[in-house]
Amino acid sequence: MLVSNVIRWLGLCAVLGGVCRALMTPIELAWGVDNTAALLIGGVTGSIFIILGTVGIYLYQAEKTGILGFIGFIITSLGNILVCSMVLISLFVNTALMQPQILEQDLSGPIMPIRLVMLIGISLGYIILGFVTLRAKMLPSWAGVLMILFVILSFIPFTGDYIAVVWGLFYIGLGWSVWSKSDVSKNKI
Repeated sequence: MLVSNVIRWLGLCAVLGGVCRALMTPIELAWGVDNTAALLIGGVTGSIFIILGTVGIYLYQAEKTGILGFIGFIITSLGNILVCSMVLISLFVNTALMQPQILEQDLSGPIMPIRLVMLIGISLGYIILGFVTLRAKMLPSWAGVLMILFVILSFIPFTGDYIAVVWGLFYIGLGWSVWSKSDVSKNKI
């Protein structure tokens, strides 16, 4: 199998993850925040595809992003894995609200520290990854800018209802670029 073919398919995962994440906004606007459909489609499914897609986005431009790109990739991946974990916890709580006997179990755990690490990972990771994406000039610059803007918008009040669309858009743009530009005729494993 060709390395570039694997990277290409990982780019498609980024597109699928971006679509799922962007769909989270209209679903939540229609049926409420943290509803099961939004968490399953945008949260869990979107996160899994985004985690895979981030690998493809990084590998596509790895030679030009250097060690800083690798650091951004690792931090972003950790943050995205924690996002997926927190969504799974939200799904569990939603289920618990419908079936209160689930809450009778011992659910001790460091939720707030996990959320803090997730926030730092996502924020720092996307700033670094956005910067190296702009510097590498291999993927669309608008998507790199949107990645950095996503972090800034996350801290602005009243943008929370629409932030998933921004998150999804830059993954769609980056993933599509990786999918469409990858040369499947070289880089054999």
